[in-house]
Amino acid sequence: MPQGLTDTDGERIAAAIAAARTESTRRVYAGVWSRWERWCASRGVAVLPSDPLAVCAYLTEQAADGRAMGTLDLICTVIRHVHRMCDLHNPTDALAVHQVRRGLRRTYGSAPRRLARPLSVEEIHQIVDGIDRATPIGIRDAAMILLGYASALRRSELVALTLGDIEDKPAGLLLHIRRSKTDPDGHGAVVGVAHGQRAATDPVAALNAWRGIRGAAPGPVFTRIWGSTISLQALTGHVPARMLRARAEAAGLDGTRITAHSMRAGHATTAALAGVPLDRIAAQTRHKDIGVLVNRYIRPLEALAATSSKDLGL
Repeated sequence: MPQGLTDTDGERIAAAIAAARTESTRRVYAGVWSRWERWCASRGVAVLPSDPLAVCAYLTEQAADGRAMGTLDLICTVIRHVHRMCDLHNPTDALAVHQVRRGLRRTYGSAPRRLARPLSVEEIHQIVDGIDRATPIGIRDAAMILLGYASALRRSELVALTLGDIEDKPAGLLLHIRRSKTDPDGHGAVVGVAHGQRAATDPVAALNAWRGIRGAAPGPVFTRIWGSTISLQALTGHVPARMLRARAEAAGLDGTRITAHSMRAGHATTAALAGVPLDRIAAQTRHKDIGVLVNRYIRPLEALAATSSKDLGL
């Protein structure tokens, strides 16, 4: 520390630097860096500073093993981040690394390999109808599925909701999203959820049923259940995906490519099929890049509706 600064100053600076990225991001970065360290150790090459050609070798090996381009981009981001934090030259700036990354995109493509399968309203009905809502875990899971589908929240936003984030209104609910993937600085957003048309799939009624047995103690909305005991411990971001897949398979659906994102994707595609204008869908999903919404959810529907293959007489 420079002269005049105290240990307390150092602790505050370190805490502020750590807060620049979410805890989940720090865990992801740590995992990526740990795997890079192990690879370097197995090859007998230096990890800090990293050699650009070693980075090229690692990227090509990862691509050959089936890693998507998004994963390779993340590897470069983490390597760059650690070198910057250590005040070392960034090896991913080397021309060789840029050329390898471009070549891998041309060779393997940059599209995501396994998009989540959007769930239709009929499939949500099928899943929810198969849940035993006489049990606390059944009440919780039904509420999580219906609210997640109706709100189009990301899984991290869904598990981060607290009771204080829910505002009851005559027409439904207002969910106050304090921080999200596209809002790391916490400017906040408000998402509306209307009453459902069926009692069994009304997201507001389902959430009220869960709140009724969860209790009014401050804390996360969706919490862990130990046996028949409802705790106030928050769920991790992996729980919605595992739960939704298990519930879908129990209802007779193929669980392949069903993730927590299937609820958000299903909301967008179902709304598009119903003729909801793009700006309203984007306002609900809070997509900053409309192109992502169009290319990932809207155009596949248009392609199927407009295909000339249905007029071939096959």
